[in-house]
Amino acid sequence: MINDLQILNGNLELKFNPYTYEYTVKVDSNIESLEFSYNLEPDCYINIRNNTLDNKENMVYVDVYNIDKTITYTFLVTKEEENSVSGIDDYKKSLEIVNNESINILYVQCLGIGLVLTIIILFSIIFRRKKHN
Repeated sequence: MINDLQILNGNLELKFNPYTYEYTVKVDSNIESLEFSYNLEPDCYINIRNNTLDNKENMVYVDVYNIDKTITYTFLVTKEEENSVSGIDDYKKSLEIVNNESINILYVQCLGIGLVLTIIILFSIIFRRKKHN
């Protein structure tokens, strides 16, 4: 019924095969609908449904039919995000804690003792009294 099908404004992950009915397509984030190029057998028709790419992931259906039967091809379309220049917000996001992981209490205690000892040593150096002979 259909001999060949190509997507002109996206990347079809598998080469089109008339006997494979599900495909994955990646498109740029600014693409609003898929553009198809196809070659049908005589007396066959095509109907493309749900070809508005509003979300990050969309399902587009291509029905190929004649008087005897209908074959539906399903395309899972994923919009790829644009690469942008990093800004301060990107760095803030990378500093956020992803998981609620706790820190081992031994590390906290050692850090606290180390800080207290450092402060005591610094105060003793700064405020050390000179001995008079």
